[in-house]
Amino acid sequence: MTPEGGRAEGGGARPPLVVLVHGARDQGSSFARVTALLDDLEVLSYDRRGWDDDPAWDGVPAGVDGHTDDLLALLGERPATVVGHSWGGHVAVAAAIRRPDLIASVGLWETALQWEPWWPADHRQLISNAVARLREKPPGTPRQNRERLLFVAEATEMFTAPYDLGRLKARCIVGYGDAPFPIFEPGVRAFAKLMDAEQFTLPGATHMAHRENPADFARFVRRAVALGRPGEAA
Repeated sequence: MTPEGGRAEGGGARPPLVVLVHGARDQGSSFARVTALLDDLEVLSYDRRGWDDDPAWDGVPAGVDGHTDDLLALLGERPATVVGHSWGGHVAVAAAIRRPDLIASVGLWETALQWEPWWPADHRQLISNAVARLREKPPGTPRQNRERLLFVAEATEMFTAPYDLGRLKARCIVGYGDAPFPIFEPGVRAFAKLMDAEQFTLPGATHMAHRENPADFARFVRRAVALGRPGEAA
């Protein structure tokens, strides 16, 4: 787990720290264009365990708990905002629950809480169908096999609650695009209402907004950071 991005340290106070956590079938480098637009912040991204080509990986999916261990190890004892894209949002939430003293605020971009009864059933079915299709595929390349294993493990873990949302106390912002498919808006808006979270909408954006709309996604990150800094969130 090698951090990427960041900002050169100079004199004076350190800038706010924000960690970007990627989703399934992605890597930390996917945030490169976003990070370039946040040069007044200290930004870290990293490859979640298994999603890089590290030959030392033991082949066992880490799960939410393992990825949360990795994130907190990366932070040490330095307070931070954590922004998770898609499945990476589960790591952000779990870390904020485990260390409310350390995680100042959380940003979630289209993170599917598919175990919740208020999450749209058609989206849960979409994920179930994707898992079933991958399980039926014949073996592919080593990389394909690794990514299929990880996707299936991460998707199926979300069929039951991996953490208790009632214990999430950090201030949150949730973002979504209004691209026609897949539609995350109903579920994200339900989460926002339940958790009294701020909403951030990007017209025309897709699930991959961090890759396709880096300037807009950078605004989303900045808003998440502001929520964790008293006096800036108004």
